[in-house]
Amino acid sequence: MRILAESLLALLLGALLGYVTGASGPKGFEELAKNARNRVNHLAYFKVVPPMALFRACRTASSFYKEAVQAYILGMPNSSVVMSLKTLELGLKRKLGKENARLVELIDKLEEEPRFKDLAHGLRILRNHVVHGEKGCGEQDALEVLRHVSEILNRLFPFKEVLYRVTCGTCKTSYTATVRKEKSFLGNIIRTKCPNCGMINDFIIGTEWGIPPTR
Repeated sequence: MRILAESLLALLLGALLGYVTGASGPKGFEELAKNARNRVNHLAYFKVVPPMALFRACRTASSFYKEAVQAYILGMPNSSVVMSLKTLELGLKRKLGKENARLVELIDKLEEEPRFKDLAHGLRILRNHVVHGEKGCGEQDALEVLRHVSEILNRLFPFKEVLYRVTCGTCKTSYTATVRKEKSFLGNIIRTKCPNCGMINDFIIGTEWGIPPTR
């Protein structure tokens, strides 16, 4: 788990490293990295699956979702909740066809449908955050919102597996790795075997570039 967290952090925080160390010094960054590792572990423990099929239908949603994840990892729960709810709003508008509706109205509409009865608890949590948006959010709030938004959007935009493009680190052969939905949770290390040279190549869910196809 430590290797998993550090690898993910290296990719997510690399662009911010210069700013953080310059603003707060190495000790400050070490504390930030330690806390961020713990948050990555939480994401992996709860197996938060990004709504990949939504991203194929609405590319803008991918940007908001990634910002929600990164903000949570960096210890900015208020920003994470805002970005998670924006992702939910885009997904509900796309699915329900109500482009001018407010988010709370979209959540209410979803709650009315019997087939989503099992999501009632998550919908209530999200509705409360929308209605009481002026209140500050803690890390647990950000994690819960991210989890429930992901679960709801995966129900609305279902998929069974994700197709990742992998380039072998040894022979540079490019090949496709198929990952089942239940394995496609943030922070999960996927190990694949190169069909050309047999080398094992690793990648981490949540650090990929672009939007991989789903089916």
